Amino acid sequence: MLELLLLRHAEAEPAALDGEDFQRPLTARGRDAALGAAARLAALPWHPQRLLYSPAVRTAATATLIAQALKLDAHTLQAVPELYLATPPALRSALRAWHGNAGKVMIVGHNPGLSEWGAQMDPGFAGHNLPTAGYWLVSGPVPGPALE
Repeated sequence: MLELLLLRHAEAEPAALDGEDFQRPLTARGRDAALGAAARLAALPWHPQRLLYSPAVRTAATATLIAQALKLDAHTLQAVPELYLATPPALRSALRAWHGNAGKVMIVGHNPGLSEWGAQMDPGFAGHNLPTAGYWLVSGPVPGPALE
């Protein structure tokens, strides 16, 4: 059974006038929030065997801070282009392709896709949006076709 933790990237700078979303860095407050989330995650008994993240600057920075706090090996981390602004079907497809047979996987990505997917997996999550640097641990198997 796969255990999944969804984590939304920390707060990023607003998009520049040219509208370049992909390159937005974390704000100072976002960096602090990512470090706070990392400290809370480090205190949990749950640690990922695989950390998949969108290659956008803000998600990569968030994933790096989390990985450092959890003392994850570099081979545990994987930038996955399909996670950038992914919809629930794209998130599931990326997880299927990149989980590497890990039993515990963390995905660092974007809303609205992460929150929408969370609501699909747990009706109790419906109507909730992950805040920046917020996370949610999916209990039980990820619904849908087997992840092989």
